[in-house]
Amino acid sequence: MKHPIHPMLVHFPIAAWFISTIGDVAGLFTNEQVSWVAGVLLVIGVITALFAMISGLIELGKIDQQSPAIKIANNHMMLMMISWFFYAVSLFLRLNGTNLGQPGIIAIIMSIIGFIFLCIAGWLGGKLVYEHGVGVHSHHS
Repeated sequence: MKHPIHPMLVHFPIAAWFISTIGDVAGLFTNEQVSWVAGVLLVIGVITALFAMISGLIELGKIDQQSPAIKIANNHMMLMMISWFFYAVSLFLRLNGTNLGQPGIIAIIMSIIGFIFLCIAGWLGGKLVYEHGVGVHSHHS
């Protein structure tokens, strides 16, 4: 495939996690329904991120190992795995069996930490594309 699938897949978990984090914070001041929707979006984000990470790992193998982009790509990948971890912990902390319950303060803090790592990793992902042409040019400089 000439065009990488990774950039297409990342939008699902990013959007789900972003809105989920906002929902968690808003849920502190509103009703239970907001927190439940945030939990559903968290599930969607955690699952779709796995596909995005697998496709990113495939793209990582296409970057020239001598390129300065490889270090950025490795940092991007590590930060995304950390973000996924915090969001997954937040999800598991709100599960009651297979039902989504109200998140406690620790679950909300885990989402916020995940969001911070998501933003930094996303900035590095943009740097890969816009400064190094990863996924845009036929060879990755």
